[in-house]
Amino acid sequence: MSYQLIISNDQLADYCSKIENSSALALDTEFVRTRTFYPHLGLLQVFNGEHAALIDPINITDWQAFLAILNNPTIEKYFHSCSEDIEVFSYHFGCVPTPIVDSQILASFLDNPLSSGYASLVKKYLEIELDKSETRTDWLQRPLTEKQCKYAINDVLYLFPLIKILKSQLSTNHYLQAAYQECQMAVARKSELMDPNDAYLNIKNSWQLKGKSLGQLYKLASWRYRLAKEQDIAINFVVHEEVLWKIARYLPTSLGELDKLGMKGKEIRLYGQIILDLLSTPIPEVQPIRRVNSYPDYKKITSELKQAALTISSQTGLSEDLLLSRRLINQYIKWKIDKKGNTPELLIGWRKPLFEQYCL
Repeated sequence: MSYQLIISNDQLADYCSKIENSSALALDTEFVRTRTFYPHLGLLQVFNGEHAALIDPINITDWQAFLAILNNPTIEKYFHSCSEDIEVFSYHFGCVPTPIVDSQILASFLDNPLSSGYASLVKKYLEIELDKSETRTDWLQRPLTEKQCKYAINDVLYLFPLIKILKSQLSTNHYLQAAYQECQMAVARKSELMDPNDAYLNIKNSWQLKGKSLGQLYKLASWRYRLAKEQDIAINFVVHEEVLWKIARYLPTSLGELDKLGMKGKEIRLYGQIILDLLSTPIPEVQPIRRVNSYPDYKKITSELKQAALTISSQTGLSEDLLLSRRLINQYIKWKIDKKGNTPELLIGWRKPLFEQYCL
C-alpha cells in the first residue's frame, strides 16, 4: 500500500483533515535514545485503515491539528507495546494519546506470551513475514532511505488489521473489556511521573544501606536524576549507579578517593567536586528500606497467590503470567501487611472477581 511522506506544516494539516473523523488510528514512533535521558523523535507512523503516512518531525512546527486528534477520546489509538511510545509523546507533545489499545496486551489474553513481538503476531494472525533489519537504524539521520520508510510504515499498516482480528477473537471469548482495562492500567503506570526524591529507591542494593549512608544515597540519587533530566543525559552516563552506591557507602573526602571508587576521569572533572560538596551538606533522616520479601508470611502468601493463579488459569484459559506477576504479588503483600496505600490491582478491575475469594 502507498503512503505519504509528510515534511511540512501544510502537508500535516492536509493529512489531519483526512483522518480527523476516523474511528481508530494505528500509531508508532521511531526514535533514538542512546546517551540521552529523553527519547528523540525521528519519525511518526500513522494509518487509519485508508490513509497511511510517515511524518518527518524535523521541520514541522505546527502540531495543533495532530494533537487534537491524539487527544480526541472518540478515536482509538492502536499501538504495539506502547510504553516507549508514551514516553515519546509525553516528551515531544506533552500528552499521551487517548484512548490507547495495545496489540501486545490484547494478544496476551489469547494464546500468546506476555511480550509477544509485533512481527511474530503479524506472522501468526496475518501470515505475513516482516523484514526487521532496520530495527537498530539511526532514525535521526537524513535522508531516510526507502528501506527505512518501508520498514516504518509496515509497523502501522499491519497493526490495523491485526488489532481488528484480536478484538474479534476477544469478543468471542468475552475478555475484550478486560483487555481494554489492562491497556488503561498499563498506560496509567507508564504515565506516572518519577519523584526525584524517590530516585534512591531505584538504586540496586539501596536496601543494604542504613543511617547516614542511606541519607547520602538519597541526596546523591536525587541530584543525579535532576541533572540527567535537566541536561538530557542518560542517567548512568552521569555517574553509574554502582559507583553512586559506593560513594554513599564509603563517603570519600577527595577526588582521588572518588577515582578509587570507580568514577571515570571525565565524571570526576565534571561532577567530582559537586559530589564532595553534596556529601558535606546536612544528611536527611531516611527510613530504612524494607524489602517486600522480608515481610511476615511473604513466602506463604506468594505461594497461595501462585496456586490461585494456577487454578484461575485452568478455569479461564488465561495464562498464569498474565494473571499474576511479581509486581502484583509485591503490591498486594505490601498493601495487606502495611494496611495503607491504594487498593492493589489484584482487587480492582477484571482481576477482582477472579482473585477476591483467594485474597480476602
